[in-house]
Amino acid sequence: MVVRLPGGIFWAISMREPFGTCELEYVTNVQKLEADYQLAADHPMVADPCSHTVYDLARYGPGPNGVVRGAIAKGESIRPPIAIEVRVRGKDVVATRIEP
Repeated sequence: MVVRLPGGIFWAISMREPFGTCELEYVTNVQKLEADYQLAADHPMVADPCSHTVYDLARYGPGPNGVVRGAIAKGESIRPPIAIEVRVRGKDVVATRIEP
């Protein structure tokens, strides 16, 4: 999934949890974050419906090779979602590298 962050930055992540098979969801409804994940938020976040971990794409957290975007805002996951490097080429957003 590719999201546009404040400041016009594009960021992409794998929508599968890093060490499992659960599909992550991009939750834009902050009331849903509070109701389903017991997290008061003021912006969209990525959530794992299996572990109930919530990731904040506006912050960085520890990954296997340093820090990556998607700090754990709530929950017990091992690490943020797997990052995918993207570049904007004209009107296209192109994936150029996946986090090792």
